[in-house]
Amino acid sequence: MTLTDRLAQQGRWLFAFRSLVPLVLLPVVVLAMPESWQAEAWLGPAGAMAVQWLGVAVACAGVMIRCAAVGFAPDGTSSRDTHRLRAPALNTTGLYSLVRHPLYLGNALMWLGVAMSLRVWWLVVIVALVYWIYIERVMLVEEAFLRQRFGATFETWAARTPAFAPRFSHWTRPTVSFSWRRVLSEHNGLLSMALVIPLLEFLEDQQHGGESLAVWSRAHRDLVMLLAAGLVISGVSMVLRRRLSAAGTESAPTAAGGPQCDAVQT
Repeated sequence: MTLTDRLAQQGRWLFAFRSLVPLVLLPVVVLAMPESWQAEAWLGPAGAMAVQWLGVAVACAGVMIRCAAVGFAPDGTSSRDTHRLRAPALNTTGLYSLVRHPLYLGNALMWLGVAMSLRVWWLVVIVALVYWIYIERVMLVEEAFLRQRFGATFETWAARTPAFAPRFSHWTRPTVSFSWRRVLSEHNGLLSMALVIPLLEFLEDQQHGGESLAVWSRAHRDLVMLLAAGLVISGVSMVLRRRLSAAGTESAPTAAGGPQCDAVQT
């Protein structure tokens, strides 16, 4: 088996089980918690909070990038199907005119933002490396599929559009109207971020202080508010999405986040 074939095989496997990939990082996160406590003590309360909320801001930027990509995606071009790639159309406008994989770029910022919230520099580096090793293989498989599906159209678009680092000078206006229903499907990412960051902080404090949940909540009202906001937004999004579906205001798209094919849209 050639190296390219092996990478493609790994990419297909990672594509099918991509929801489980973050679990690989759990042992590394556990190892980072003692140093997170030390970093918090070194930075002081104000510095520790600033770094933590910088991580929140980075993760929120990732959510916003996903929302912008999904909101202007044509119907039928987004799926969470983990068994096969689907691409009825090739997205080349909006964020897809700046970067070939904006959803994976958004995911990267979400991963990095959560890692940054623990204030351990080497954890951020490891998360970035693991994510790149994983997503590079998935993108390889998806782009091979798109090349076969769209031929010269894909080649032309790929030649002028970077895979991961946006090129803002190539902006092209979206060709479809913004879909709130698609954006509402992104509540899962926001809720995950709003849940994991407070949870990691609580577990870190438990390793050293052993505070009760009530005491911890009073000392970390900002994180409690973040979690509450995530729960409220997620709940409202689910209700609104169901109402839009029942009203038939938009043709039913598949949920955002699946295969691209990111260019057609993952």
